[in-house]
Amino acid sequence: MNALSSDLEQFLEVVGQVSASVADKPGCVSDAWGSVESAGLPTLARDTADEPDAFQWLAHTVRVAAGTCPALAYVLAGRYTADLTIGSAGAGVPTFALASRDSRPVVATAPDPDLVVIHDVDSSDTVVVLWGAVKDSVEVEQRTGLAAARPKSFPVPSTAESYSAEASSVLTSWDLLLGAALVGIADRAVRATQTYVLERKQFGMAIGSFAGLRALVAEMQLRVEPVRALLDLTAANSGPGESVAALAGRAAVANCIDAIQAHGGYGYITEYPVADLLRDAVSLQARAGGRRLHVARVARRGLGVPDGRRS
Repeated sequence: MNALSSDLEQFLEVVGQVSASVADKPGCVSDAWGSVESAGLPTLARDTADEPDAFQWLAHTVRVAAGTCPALAYVLAGRYTADLTIGSAGAGVPTFALASRDSRPVVATAPDPDLVVIHDVDSSDTVVVLWGAVKDSVEVEQRTGLAAARPKSFPVPSTAESYSAEASSVLTSWDLLLGAALVGIADRAVRATQTYVLERKQFGMAIGSFAGLRALVAEMQLRVEPVRALLDLTAANSGPGESVAALAGRAAVANCIDAIQAHGGYGYITEYPVADLLRDAVSLQARAGGRRLHVARVARRGLGVPDGRRS
């Protein structure tokens, strides 16, 4: 596992405090956006653009944010990917989404962006649209997690402006950042379960002392450690991120399901966070393009077919 710099470690402490303050606010991420801006989180991709460890800063910022507020992590992942894709070419605040022939792009709109950068996974084309041009045609995603990010879908207009971007670079950024968010959720599920089983008592003792629950929590932790190490390695080397997204998605969903099981009936009520975490994990996994897309891309790369080239 790659050691993080002391500067990054200190910054991540701030990220954790900010994401906790956002999570404590009722409603959407916009309600606490002032603290997010004060910490410099929205512009971090631009501020670190020339730094050799920029990917580490972005990925771990998203990971730590997801550990408390997955919706904020989703908003930041969209901001960072868009900034990495178009740089200073787009005036205003951009965000990012994937599109395919079978689905409409979904973007976080808390707060509203100025531009939407859309990458089509079928054609490998990247386009940029003005949010104002599609805002009236959006549909609110009602059946989704990440509600505090105000996810909305819309049809891609035929007048969308093409943007010259290397498909593999665009997907590397998005995969890595959403994978980081999923690592954060997987780890949050472990921490929530550990807290619960140590506090909940039956027969006069904490249920965490029961062998079955100890084994369950240990297995959850074992899912997190390898994907966290893969995230560290990939972010440090700016490598392909599809493996991170695929494995972290699987770990996050499995850990959230186990967390619900460990909580028993309490796992399904809003007093505890694990049911919401599962919805967030599934929603982030979908925003990353789904596990099938990642598996297909890993297989294509293994067979020598570059990303962004249709066979």
